[in-house]
Amino acid sequence: MLRYEASHLLALIGVILLILGFFTESLIRFGGTMILVGWGLLGLAFFATLGQDRLVYGKSRSRLIRQLDEVRRSVGLDDAILPESLEFLEAAAQQWERVEHSLQSHVWEGQDQVKARIDAVAHHTMENILVLECGTITEAGLSDLEADQTLADMAANLSILADRVDATSAAMMTYPREHFDSTGVAATGVVPEMDSLEEILQTLGSTTRSA
Repeated sequence: MLRYEASHLLALIGVILLILGFFTESLIRFGGTMILVGWGLLGLAFFATLGQDRLVYGKSRSRLIRQLDEVRRSVGLDDAILPESLEFLEAAAQQWERVEHSLQSHVWEGQDQVKARIDAVAHHTMENILVLECGTITEAGLSDLEADQTLADMAANLSILADRVDATSAAMMTYPREHFDSTGVAATGVVPEMDSLEEILQTLGSTTRSA
């Protein structure tokens, strides 16, 4: 994962240099320089903590997504994300793609409002999963423990959404209505399926807003 802050790296390097400097000051002439640099890095880490969003990493959700996209196109995500994180993201992406694929079916023609809502919820959920898995605390807005629990819930609910979109699509293919395509007629013949779909949309919608 990429769950780290730039200030943490500065502080870690500063501490390492201070330790090396104190132990080698009397042995090599660069010991004193390492101490000075170490204190300087600790100072930078302090100011970075105060203004973390002004640094390269962790400035915003959109920046993180752009960075990941650039890495994907340049060297591939395999070199930027831990294997277990990449596997988790790929599994979530498969569920998102299931939703997108189902919405391309002709049975959703004329159901523009609900179709757009499903698409938006699925997209925002996938985006939140990406940010929570790869982002810093600043970007995610949650601690690591909170993020892990939210991630598990979102991934499970995204899978449920895909299942219920598929079930609704299948049901819509069977109920009769006049002028089947592009009429905008409400899918009144599949009320149970629509109710189940509405339930998971509300669940994911509320989770997305709080993430």
